[in-house]
Amino acid sequence: MLSNNRLHDKKSFYKYMPASTAKIILQNKTLRWSSPVEFNDLFDVPRELAFDVSPIEIQRAIVDKFIELIRNPPERIDSLPDNIQLIVNAVKQANSKELEQELVNGLIDEHNTTKDSSSALEEFQAKWRKLVPELRILCLSEFHDKASMWFHYADQYKGAVLEVVCNDSLDSAWLVAKKMSYPKYKPDIYTAEGWANLIMLPQQVAIKKIIELATYTKSPDWKYEDEWRVSTSMRPTDNGTVSDYPLAVEEFGNLYLGPLIPDSERDALIKLASNFPNMKVFNTYIGMSREFRFVEVDS
Repeated sequence: MLSNNRLHDKKSFYKYMPASTAKIILQNKTLRWSSPVEFNDLFDVPRELAFDVSPIEIQRAIVDKFIELIRNPPERIDSLPDNIQLIVNAVKQANSKELEQELVNGLIDEHNTTKDSSSALEEFQAKWRKLVPELRILCLSEFHDKASMWFHYADQYKGAVLEVVCNDSLDSAWLVAKKMSYPKYKPDIYTAEGWANLIMLPQQVAIKKIIELATYTKSPDWKYEDEWRVSTSMRPTDNGTVSDYPLAVEEFGNLYLGPLIPDSERDALIKLASNFPNMKVFNTYIGMSREFRFVEVDS
């Protein structure tokens, strides 16, 4: 029976790693989840928000957004913060052009006379700085035969690839994994208008949107990874910027040993793999066809 938490139809995912990491995982039956501050790609989850957008630009965009709400209030306003709902409701109920224009003029005057109204942006930034170290992200791949992934993440073919199984009966964490998006254009969070839209949302809703955007989108340069991610927050008992969370034996799938893995590491991993009843071990070869060939190791 499929888990109610399942968000995709994948049977398993793959984790590329050095041989030393593979030994630790098989010995401890854990996987390491990391805060974005540990990532090697500085262009991944941003450490700071609102690059190249000034508070004044955001303030102007908020005023424009507010004026639009006053002049053309939507039928449903329950997605707006409570204080903005009160104002928009008052305008709708009064049905007065004079009140509408008075509010608009007040907003414009406030913007023109305020040099820097950056408190909302600073509040978001402060929350984000605190949140990023507390995030825990597990990065997985959809495939086990990506040459670029073997090179970059499996110690230049000297490492291994571990399959993790999506076990419905155990509610495996990766049942809720999401595929990364690689948009050609920058998301609207990089514009003043985009920030205005966020700030006009209830704060918890806005933070959730920022997390989704920052965690599950990357530059098109990284599309070759076919990456999936699972994200959560550190547990109360966790410390630092990494956490090692346990796996059940049933969640371990096959193990693929790199074509350049040292014999001593190969032997150690094959021995450790014998503790996992569902795990098959494969040696990896690269032939004249320049394609990976996986050959099961005799038990």
